[in-house]
Amino acid sequence: MPTVKTLLPKQKCEEKLIRVAAYCRVSSDSTDQQHSFAAQVKHYIEFIGENPKWSLADIYADEGITGTGMNRRDGFNRMIVDCKRGKIDRIITKSVSRFARNTVDCLNTVRMLSGLGISVMFEKEQIDTSKMSSELLLAMAGTQAQDESISISGNMRWSYEKRMKSGDFVGNVAPYGYVLKDRMLVINECEAKVVRLIYDMYLSGVGKYQIANYLNDNYPSRQWLSGTVDYILNNERYIGDALLQKKYTTETFPFTRKRNNGERSMYYVSNSHPPIISKEQFNAVKALQQIRKYKKCAEKHSLSKLLICSECGHSYRRVKGYNEIYWKCSGRASGFTDCIPIYVEEEDVHAALIRMVNILRENYDSILKPTIKSLEQLQSKVNGTQHKVYEIDKAIATVNNQIHLLSQLQLQGILDPSDFTAQSNELSNKVYRLRAERMKLLRQNDNDDSLMKLKAIAETIAGINEDLTEFDEDLIRSIVEKIIVKSSTEIEIHLFGGQILTECLPSKKRRSKQA
Repeated sequence: MPTVKTLLPKQKCEEKLIRVAAYCRVSSDSTDQQHSFAAQVKHYIEFIGENPKWSLADIYADEGITGTGMNRRDGFNRMIVDCKRGKIDRIITKSVSRFARNTVDCLNTVRMLSGLGISVMFEKEQIDTSKMSSELLLAMAGTQAQDESISISGNMRWSYEKRMKSGDFVGNVAPYGYVLKDRMLVINECEAKVVRLIYDMYLSGVGKYQIANYLNDNYPSRQWLSGTVDYILNNERYIGDALLQKKYTTETFPFTRKRNNGERSMYYVSNSHPPIISKEQFNAVKALQQIRKYKKCAEKHSLSKLLICSECGHSYRRVKGYNEIYWKCSGRASGFTDCIPIYVEEEDVHAALIRMVNILRENYDSILKPTIKSLEQLQSKVNGTQHKVYEIDKAIATVNNQIHLLSQLQLQGILDPSDFTAQSNELSNKVYRLRAERMKLLRQNDNDDSLMKLKAIAETIAGINEDLTEFDEDLIRSIVEKIIVKSSTEIEIHLFGGQILTECLPSKKRRSKQA
């Protein structure tokens, strides 16, 4: 008969610390010092630090961002990414409304986190998702927060539409060329001069892209893009009229801004403010745009936006020759740059990319694996910065508390105003330096993104069973970020994740000719 002997461990395994993250959000209308960003950071650093079984993973925060949607909450989205990377075991937040005011998003996020083995604790409602009975309470609390947002949004929509119907709606932001004064649009002559120039140039035959480049050179106070020029050329505000409710906010969660294609009423207000250009100019521009629209070729090609000039940074443009198709620098072709004209034939670039894929496949162990291993080692070193971030957060909270104390002393007349200014400025500068150091540490986490992208490429290459014989655009665009044209015989292929490979092109005399 077999004999079983139990071997007890010599030492009790050390209990692993729970990595706890905190999420705090200051709503856009919050003026309560108790719920300020600094106060919440201080609270969570102390709260997590008091539990000997916990370690601070990180503090994620969004300041002045509404909780009704997830897309603009950078801190929240960074926290979710770190959860998926296995950096967090538990999340603590003030309340359901701070986490999300959208019941669907809230429940879906909590369920996703539960699937990753991560629990969420809501302090105000005393809800802990690690307990099975919590989801019903969470849904109820989330619904209450959502109803509050719906009510506020509904009141705002009613107020806006009422003012639109009466023609009194102006908006909070004046279009370029105007300034808001006493809730009226008044012409800003310096900017109006540029608006008139844009219309004159377009009517004289200059394209929107060329206009934008001209303005960047001569009016660099803002960044000019072809889309910005297009917006000005098609905005009825410049003839003194206003088309209201071009976009609208949906009435149900999640609240989103949509272009009004007839779903809502629009209100056209004539002569609502002083015009900058004449209606004849505006109509002439509209007619010219229609003519150019039919002439423009909207065809997308296999190398569009991939080929980049190594000298000026402009993308390459596709050109059909007599018996060949080649690509050249769009900046040089448009006369915006004087870089050396380098042409590359499309079939040569295709062949080089096919060759690159096959080389990666055949040399998988010697090219991709070592790079992934080195990034993993670097990531391991970066993860050791978490303790430094924790110490910086504690220091920031302490200094902010000192600033708040100085404010109280100054208000009570105990501290002289000049002394208050000197001391508070010194402390504010200290906070600025600490935050800069914190951001520097957090930026190192970009290596995680490079590693994930490179692993995705490795999986793609590993899935190719035989040599590539034909150009596959979908495959290339899934692994290649950009292609730098170094010379007529050399291109530099940048893969997603930071890997750079060099490929040669056949030498041809035509490529050395001047443009």
